[in-house]
Amino acid sequence: MMDLDVTAILAEYDLHATGPAVPLVGGEDNHNLRLDTGGAEVVLRGYRRSDPERIRAELRLVSFLADRGYPTPAPLRTRAGAVLVMAGSPVALFPLVPGVVPDAITTALAGRMGELLARLHLIATGWSDARMPTIDRLGLIDQALESRPDLDGVDEWHSRMRTFLDAHGADLARLGDLPSGPLHHDLHRHNLLVAGDAVTAVLDFDELNHGAFVLDLARALFYLALDRDDRRLPRDLADAVVAGYERTRELTATERRLLPVALDLVGIVDAAGVLMWAAPELGLRRVDECHSWVAYLRNTRSHQGAERE
Repeated sequence: MMDLDVTAILAEYDLHATGPAVPLVGGEDNHNLRLDTGGAEVVLRGYRRSDPERIRAELRLVSFLADRGYPTPAPLRTRAGAVLVMAGSPVALFPLVPGVVPDAITTALAGRMGELLARLHLIATGWSDARMPTIDRLGLIDQALESRPDLDGVDEWHSRMRTFLDAHGADLARLGDLPSGPLHHDLHRHNLLVAGDAVTAVLDFDELNHGAFVLDLARALFYLALDRDDRRLPRDLADAVVAGYERTRELTATERRLLPVALDLVGIVDAAGVLMWAAPELGLRRVDECHSWVAYLRNTRSHQGAERE
């Protein structure tokens, strides 16, 4: 856990711990502690990498959603009314929500995920904040094409990315014209809490960015593939997510048509980030050791039959 003065941080909220801090597992870009403050349990979230102003935009959206009944905990405010405490690193405090991370995504839960993602998009339509980033996904692919990570298979990786761009250039340009707004961008089972059949919380808006809603749906599908040992997207779960989404927000005909392209795009971009910046830390020696790249290859329609068991 980050070196944080928990006592001083809680004092900003007129709270004090009545027991030991319990680390919560998970989270690559943040660390979380569960604390009992005398009848009310809270989660202290320390951000490791994000810019404070971008975090404030995230917390503003989370509060906006929670105020409208969306199942996500709103950040607590300090006695001065702030949602963020600067304690060496940015820190926010949330009420503890009951529930557990599901062990697996069932078809019923997949449908609920789709509904919740669509509900988020509907509630947040028109919401804006200048501090919210926009990801230049095509720019990231161009950057990946210029990169030469010290890995076997880089030439083949570059070739497949170029083939994707050549095959789908017109459709990729159309993504910018689709309905858009704030994206969660990280909806997978580890960012859900469930109790019985109910989803009690959608967590971790740390990847908040502005983009086409269909990209958020594609990301949720891509995570379903990454969660499998074989990295293949289960058709029943994918269908359930999309059906759940459309029960709440109907996709346009163009969104429906471009969903497979969006799925390919998010996979390529996810893999590009890993291969350019995280490969040494992960101990990768070959491009095909990157789970995101394997998931792209095994689920893309751009290269039918190109990657066989």
